[in-house]
Amino acid sequence: MSGDDTDGIVIDEPNKTIHIRRSYRAGVGRAWWAWTDAEAISRWWGPQGWMATVHEMDVRAGGRWRFQIAPADGSAAPVRSIATYTNVAAHAELAYDDEFADEAWQPDGTGTFPTTVGFTSTGTGCTVDIAATFPDQRALRRAVELRMAEGYAEALGRLAGLLDDMQTDHTVEPATEGATTMPALPTVTSADGTTITYEKTGSGPAIIVISNVAEDHTGVAGIATALSEDFTVINFDRRGRGASGDPQPYDPAREIDDIAALIDVAGGSAALTSGSGGCGLALDAAAALGGKVTGLYLYEPPFIVSDSRSPAPADYVEHQEALVAAGKRSEAVEYFMTTMIGVPAEYIPMMKQDPSWDEMAKYAHTYAYDGRILRGLQDGTPLPTDRWSIDAPIAVAVGGNGEPFIREAADALATILPSATVITLPDHDHSAFWMAPDAVARQARAFLLG
Repeated sequence: MSGDDTDGIVIDEPNKTIHIRRSYRAGVGRAWWAWTDAEAISRWWGPQGWMATVHEMDVRAGGRWRFQIAPADGSAAPVRSIATYTNVAAHAELAYDDEFADEAWQPDGTGTFPTTVGFTSTGTGCTVDIAATFPDQRALRRAVELRMAEGYAEALGRLAGLLDDMQTDHTVEPATEGATTMPALPTVTSADGTTITYEKTGSGPAIIVISNVAEDHTGVAGIATALSEDFTVINFDRRGRGASGDPQPYDPAREIDDIAALIDVAGGSAALTSGSGGCGLALDAAAALGGKVTGLYLYEPPFIVSDSRSPAPADYVEHQEALVAAGKRSEAVEYFMTTMIGVPAEYIPMMKQDPSWDEMAKYAHTYAYDGRILRGLQDGTPLPTDRWSIDAPIAVAVGGNGEPFIREAADALATILPSATVITLPDHDHSAFWMAPDAVARQARAFLLG
């Protein structure tokens, strides 16, 4: 702010920029959460008396944030905007190109306004600095006349109230009945500087729960809770999910670095567990990290090792990336469901009515992420014999009501990994890791501790 470190507004006419600064008692982690969580930002974004609705929030370079604000009393029409993120540096900076949109969510032609939001720690608190740049002096004057800077300042004031409530009560009052948003979770910095958010519960030997495609740590909260009776459980947001960072380009090897950092949090060693698609990452991490991994419990790895079912299309990853790049996130979910899961097309309209569909669409970019990890494991050919060398004991669990190709893959895995044992979870199917966490936890506990 031109050398001024005090809170307030500065109109920088020569550089066609408006600067707004606000200090908070809360730390950077909580301020970052409030700017990158759709439910959170909808509670404070916009000037006093206005309500915000978030229609899309994909916090990563190239991702979009679509929102509208409207006066609560209906005295004016809604204002719609599309912001495309150009830089996302977790807990440090958000940069996006903002433009107004019409009712069809198309840019209205008034121009693009590059905006940078910086986050700086100040010991126990933090400061947030906003710099909004305009294409010309005329656009800047119009923004000043429309009191855009004051609107920003009022919004940051509302944010102060939200963060102060968190400081006092340790939870945020629910925006809707029955919902509670918790404060920001602890974080660890991975080898490439990416912030990884995690939750640590329970006591005993350490175990890290690895979530599946298109879900953050809340998706595996059931198994994490069940395991916490006998383990110190670390449940985390994989990169690109939840509050963790997502630098580009994506590299599967960085996810192994994330797990290594979490093992350090656990004290230097931990078991790993995952269900379905996350099993590929668990195996890769165990092979790379050697003695730091004390054991694995894998529930129904979805490997396809023969022609017993259709393999993944050769261009699966590229097709998913193209859909997300085109903003077709719902179509990306549909492609995954019909092509990889085998859901009949006539069931899709009904599935789209469930709130979980929107959550999957939010994380649609992770289909390509996990697709990269699972390359060579779902193409209908034998498993590679040189990908994994693991000495730690491995349980490959198969539901008694599971599909035959899953058991075929489990047997194939045990053939190439001498430390692997195939075990059956009677009376359960592929969903057990999420829908029957107590039964899964009992079996994992018996294998890893017994």
